[in-house]
Amino acid sequence: MRPIAMAWIGIAPGHQPMTVQEHIFNMDNLFEQIDEELDADRLRKQWERNRPWIIGGFIVFFLALFAYVGWEEYRSKQDAAASDLFMAAIKPYEQNSWTETEQLLQPLLTRFGNHGYGILAKVLEAQTLARSGKKSDAATRMEQLANETKDETLRDLALYNVALAIVDEDRARAESSLNRIGDDSPFRGHALEILGLLAQKQNDLLNAAIHFQKAIELGAKGELRTRLDLRLERLGKTAKE
Repeated sequence: MRPIAMAWIGIAPGHQPMTVQEHIFNMDNLFEQIDEELDADRLRKQWERNRPWIIGGFIVFFLALFAYVGWEEYRSKQDAAASDLFMAAIKPYEQNSWTETEQLLQPLLTRFGNHGYGILAKVLEAQTLARSGKKSDAATRMEQLANETKDETLRDLALYNVALAIVDEDRARAESSLNRIGDDSPFRGHALEILGLLAQKQNDLLNAAIHFQKAIELGAKGELRTRLDLRLERLGKTAKE
């Protein structure tokens, strides 16, 4: 075979001719290198074309991540600050120091009124007012909480406390609050007990018995059920007399 022909098929002059398999292997390597270069070229073009969007996407992702981490840290600090203010107000409350309790609650109510501790502060403020003799003011605070909150259980608790605060001073207002508590509320049985006592105080024994009985039918348990049974028993004796 002539040198030019030999060189064309991959055989250099003066060298051992390659086998067909070796020749095919070399050609495969050549095609792979070409494919790799084409792929790299396509990637470079795609990168140049989409670079602003890719970089922008990474920026948005990391901004969102930093914002989330920052918000979590901020919220944690807010929780700690609200907790510290609430615990500071609890100490004088437990010592029956009403004026000091009210003063310490104000920063918490101002800064964290809608926070969980802020809501607890509203309840504590009402209790402080009631125990210091300002029962009407205490009832007003609880009515505000009942009207503001979206939590039904908290609303009913506030309404129940309104009645407890003014039951001896303002019967109509107390009854109005108690009647807002629905039958599906965990406080309904207690509300019916107070309504029954108010009726009994007016010598309306029939309605008193109806309230007590309904509370039992709604599933009153524990001490409440024991009290209701005793009240119905006493009403029966009173009716016979």
